[in-house]
Amino acid sequence: MSLIFFLVILPGIGSYAQTIPVACGSSVVRYGVIGNNGTSVFDWTIAGGAIVNNYNDSIDVQWNDVVGAHIITVVETNIYGCEGEPYLETIMVTTPFIDLGVDVEMCQNETEEFIASSADITDYLWQDSTIGETLIASTEGVYWVRITDVSGCVASDTVAVTIHELPIVDLGSDTAICEPGAILTLDPSDNWSNSFAWFDGDDLPLSNSPTIDVTSRTEDQEFWVSVTDEFGCEGTDTIVVRLCGKLTIPNVFTPNGDGINEVWEIEELFVFEDLTIDIFNRWGERVFHSYGYSSDSFWDGNDSKGKKLPMDAYYYVIDLHNGEEPIVGNVTIVR
Repeated sequence: MSLIFFLVILPGIGSYAQTIPVACGSSVVRYGVIGNNGTSVFDWTIAGGAIVNNYNDSIDVQWNDVVGAHIITVVETNIYGCEGEPYLETIMVTTPFIDLGVDVEMCQNETEEFIASSADITDYLWQDSTIGETLIASTEGVYWVRITDVSGCVASDTVAVTIHELPIVDLGSDTAICEPGAILTLDPSDNWSNSFAWFDGDDLPLSNSPTIDVTSRTEDQEFWVSVTDEFGCEGTDTIVVRLCGKLTIPNVFTPNGDGINEVWEIEELFVFEDLTIDIFNRWGERVFHSYGYSSDSFWDGNDSKGKKLPMDAYYYVIDLHNGEEPIVGNVTIVR
């Protein structure tokens, strides 16, 4: 007895937009037949997949993810025990491949390019809704892409990005060394356990130690340090150590309005951006304070409220905040 039937894909279980000749790897697809007699029994055989549900004239097939041609075979037996010829249908199983690589660790301000290139891809969709073949990652988080091939099959991959902050390196403000023989220790201000590289203004290597000592200068000189942490992230900072001769600190000035010697002038101090000056009267009361000291902030003999101070000797403390001991002494106002 000759039985005539054909294989159809049925609604309700098919994955994506598959047609009979093509199936997506790992998908479940329902197939059915229409035979000569509604009471027939159908015997199914699947190569490259497994029957997960059998409804006699239809089955749900779980395909494996091995790309290639796979065979569905079905044989119909009618109520009289007559068996038809086996009917075979070749199903091409396809599985798009996408690999974004391993999780990424990078340093602040770096970027990573992810490429989702794969054969026969028609659509790309990234987690930020962009649809290009590549994505540039610059922030920490989880990135994923979903690709669709010409057969409507879908694959995806996910990768995590971790961003490490750059080492914080601080050599302080530009400064000067004014006392002969004084030593200034340059320290990145952290207990680093990784690599260091010190250079001068000509990019000449100086040391790989955590700190370096600088003595008084014969000219302005720039120093910079590069600190690399355990993640390979690099932080840098630069400092200029300026030429400074011996400080000339007047011990008297005459703020009397004649235009001569009206302020307590110490020109060399302008290079010390972090210095503080405090001046006290004979009773220990602070009458003047300055953060930094330049021509627009020289002491004019007035107190912090702008009131003229009487003729007298005053005690000063100049702290350069460069590692040297504060400079102390007396200055007298003469009116």
